[in-house]
Amino acid sequence: MNPGNGGWVIGLSLLAALVLGVFHLPEWAPAWLGWLRPNWLLLVLFFWAIELPHRVGLIAVWILGLLVDVLYAEPLGLNGFVLASVTYVAWRFFERLRMYSVLQQALLVFVLALSAEFLRVFAIGLASERAWGWSVLTSPLVTMCLWPFLFLLLLRIRTGIRVE
Repeated sequence: MNPGNGGWVIGLSLLAALVLGVFHLPEWAPAWLGWLRPNWLLLVLFFWAIELPHRVGLIAVWILGLLVDVLYAEPLGLNGFVLASVTYVAWRFFERLRMYSVLQQALLVFVLALSAEFLRVFAIGLASERAWGWSVLTSPLVTMCLWPFLFLLLLRIRTGIRVE
């Protein structure tokens, strides 16, 4: 991610997604509210990968995934693989994805977030033999619902600052 031509905006948005991803709820908040946490990093990476595929590199995404593994204390390489897979799908079909409406893109974000969550739960289940419940579906649903708002916000930032 070259800092020239607005690359700092991409880096700052990814850093904000990382901070939002590890942000803890207050102690007085109910525990079930934690299930509604969206996958912020997936949303931001998906946006930049379809808007500016030449600015988001696979090595940077992999390193970002390793950083997420360390932050979440998950098996190394798990989030790197998940984020690289999502970035690859966005790269492969970015021309087609740009023609979709925001709601169609939201459905695709749901499918990608759901498959990423299933992969994470499966790998963590193999490592620790924990059972999973239906709460796995809530994060992708919230991620899908946030996509139109985040898409419009990042698009306005991109055009306002002229990130190319």
